[in-house]
This record gives sequence, C-alpha cells and structure tokens, in this order.
Amino acid sequence: MRKYLSCVILILLCLVCAMVFYANASSMHPSDSDSSTTDNGNQTDYPSNSGTNNTITQPTKIPIIEKSGTIMGEYFTDTNIRVEWSVYKYLNESVLYFSAEMYVDSPVGMNTVNHGYIEINGEKTEFETQLFSSGTYLAATCTKTIKCEKEALVTVNAHLDVSINDSHGVSLNGLDACGYINATEEYGKMNKSHLLTVTHISQYPNLPSGDEITSLGTVLKYLKYDIDLNDLCDLYLSKGPVGFTSFYEANVGNPRSQYNSYGCYAPVIIDAANRFIQANGGTSTVMNMTGYNPDELYRQVSKGNPVIVWVCEDFEITPSISRIWVVNGKTLYLKSNMACMVLIGYDYTRNTVTLSDPAGGVFSVDMDMFELRFAQMGSQAIIIR
Repeated sequence: MRKYLSCVILILLCLVCAMVFYANASSMHPSDSDSSTTDNGNQTDYPSNSGTNNTITQPTKIPIIEKSGTIMGEYFTDTNIRVEWSVYKYLNESVLYFSAEMYVDSPVGMNTVNHGYIEINGEKTEFETQLFSSGTYLAATCTKTIKCEKEALVTVNAHLDVSINDSHGVSLNGLDACGYINATEEYGKMNKSHLLTVTHISQYPNLPSGDEITSLGTVLKYLKYDIDLNDLCDLYLSKGPVGFTSFYEANVGNPRSQYNSYGCYAPVIIDAANRFIQANGGTSTVMNMTGYNPDELYRQVSKGNPVIVWVCEDFEITPSISRIWVVNGKTLYLKSNMACMVLIGYDYTRNTVTLSDPAGGVFSVDMDMFELRFAQMGSQAIIIR
C-alpha cells in the first residue's frame, strides 16, 4: 500500500513539473498567431509586445517620399522673402502632405508688410498689415494635401507687398518667390552617385567674363554640336550696355571685356541656346529648370543631362549686392561672387556634387553648400536634351 501511494505521489509530481515547464515554454515562444512573420514567411514591421498589458504599439508610418528645401525671392535683394517647404508621401497612400512657411528676412529697422500671400497649386493663404523689426519674420504658413500617383509637380508662389528701405536706401514695393517641387518616388530609385563625362571648356583667354556662354558651349559640345565659343558669343548671345540692360533680357556688357561686363541670367542663355540650335538644324529641347528642387537637378544628371546652374565663384563667400541699376523703371540688383557652371555629377554617399567651372576646372563641393548658394542665386538652372 505504501509503495502504491509513493507511485501515485511521484506521478502527480511529474505532472505538476510538466505543467510548469509547458507554461514557461509558452511564454518564451509565442504561438503562430503572435508571430512576427506573415503567411509567406516575410517579417512584418510590427514591433514586439511591450508593457504589462501586452498591448501592441502600431508601427510608425515610414515615408517613401520625404523632401524639404528653400525657395528664395527672385530679385536677390538684401531684404527678401524665403519659403521653407517640406513634402511627404507614405506607402499605400495616393496623396502628398505638403507644408510651406513664408519668412521675411530684413537687415534694416522697422518695416511694414502691407499685404501678401503664399500659394500652393493655386490655393492661397493671405495675410494683412504687420510691423516687424530687423531680423526674420514668419509671415504665413500654408499646408495642403495633394492627390498624386507616382509623381506630382507642386507649384509654390509667394508674394509680399512691403514698405521697406533696404540697406542701400532703395525702396522695395513688392517681393516674389516662385518654386517648383517635383515630388516623385523616382528619387529613391536613383543611383547613389553619377558622374557624366563632360569635356571641360575654359572661358579664357577670349571671354574673361563669359562663364554663362561658356557653360552653354560646354553642354552643346557634350551633345555633339560643333561649336566655336567665339561665334557662340558673338552671333547668338544678346548683349546690352551696362546700366541700361536687364540681365533677364541680355548680357550686361560684352563677355570679351574683363572689367565692364556683369553677365546674364537664365532667360538670356535659354534664348542663345534656342537660336543656336535652330540655326544649326538641331532637334534638342531647351528646358528652364529655374526654381526646381535640387534633387530634380541630380535626377537629370542621372539621366545623362548636364545642368547649367548659377552659383558662386567662391563657395566660402556669402554673396552680397554689389551693383544696383534701375532699368525701365525696375530696380535690378546684382550679387557679387556670382558664377555660372555646369553640374555634371552628384554623390549622395559623400554628400558632394561635381561642377565644371569655365573659370577654373572640374571640382567637387559639399552638396549642402551647393544647394545654399544655388538658392541664394535664385535657383536658376537650364538643361538641354
């Protein structure tokens, strides 16, 4: 009888031990329903359980498009307007979340903002009279949800009616900024780096102030056009006298002069390119990329298109106003340290871009610095394809 009772007790102890072991094993190895893999065996994005109530924290949405940038006022004055924008798109969603903040930057004293607005794809946010002292003033904030598929072009316009006397004593009546943000998933598919084989062309000795027309010649030669740099300048570039010419309409002075020429802006080079291509029986298309986000410039390079850009001769020196003219009733500001070059490469890993400089050679510069100087010079860019 004692032997029988001993056996029963032993069996009961074994059962208790087995139950304890199974309970511990279950807590260490979740059942199939709690597994972090899907039916096809792929791991999901869900985090592990946490907390005493075993609640599951939902995963944070990861954007497939996440971009931000700066749009500067087009007239490049000391007092300017600046738009800081950002755009997001999330997986399995067909909308863009876009936001923009409009700032006024002024180095002078008390100023009056009479009226203004910021506009995203035609939808305006307006603001009225405000007083602000020198420094930075947040004028307006605008957000917008934009329907898109894989790619969408967002147009941002900002306008400011303002009563300001800038540091040069010139009265400013209106400031504008315009930019184009190409929001696309293609940026995530680009190569991390790309460098085009572009033959460097020097503007010297014949065109000591001709970096804009030389940059055009560099791109035309890359496209296999037979060019003579002197003819390109003499026959196809519009020119006008200093003090009476808008650099939006013609080159201010003659690039053959070292001391009495101040260059031109994108519309003038677009005109010269179109005239040359037409006269030489070409079929290339000239595209004004002014105002586009820098990522779009890098994408063009990845597609084999070098980009003519307006930046700084010395990237370490912040540009400042060096000349002021009034042409046809419009005040024009020329910034010092301006240079036109050709963007021929980018490297996201090293955070650099590569430029062909007509006044120097081929070199690389920090990508963030490039984008800052590019914005400060009005985000001017041209491609020919």
